[in-house]
Amino acid sequence: MVANMNTIEIEQYVDRLFKANRKKSYVADIPIVGGHYVPREDNVRPLKKKARAALAAREWFYENGPADLQPLPLSYNEREDLKHGGVPHILAWFARSLEALDYNYLEHPPFCDYACGVMASEHAPDFIKKEHLLKRFPPRPLDGLGPGLYWERPEEHARTMAAYRRSEARAASYRASRDDPSKPVTRSQ
Repeated sequence: MVANMNTIEIEQYVDRLFKANRKKSYVADIPIVGGHYVPREDNVRPLKKKARAALAAREWFYENGPADLQPLPLSYNEREDLKHGGVPHILAWFARSLEALDYNYLEHPPFCDYACGVMASEHAPDFIKKEHLLKRFPPRPLDGLGPGLYWERPEEHARTMAAYRRSEARAASYRASRDDPSKPVTRSQ
């Protein structure tokens, strides 16, 4: 882990990591955030931008996140390694939600607000709503927290929830028609 880096140091560090892959003519791992790319063929600018943003978010989380939950996981594998229940599981969801917002930690709710929102969410699985977690993160609804436990800006959240409600209605219609063979299955478009 690289800690206490400023913006220039983050940029230089990311550049060095990508430069080390430049001579490869085959698929390479995307530094910091994971995934794959072909160094001589793929445009690395957006990949570098994402890696820099991720490291900046990790720095922000180091200063502003819970001390017992460091560091902020940045890659899919780092997040998946935390998914065994409890607070680390919530941290993995938080990191995924932050990634979906391009690591915009100034716009995304802070971890504690997010965790309280997860505890209040009807979409959170029961295994996460344990008594000790409810004490640490008292349930408090978080506007913008959707069915996938991603936080979204208001306009995006409205679209997501409208699509979710349509999907739920189609599923309910399908279940009802399956349970009553005399009802035709209708498909909405």
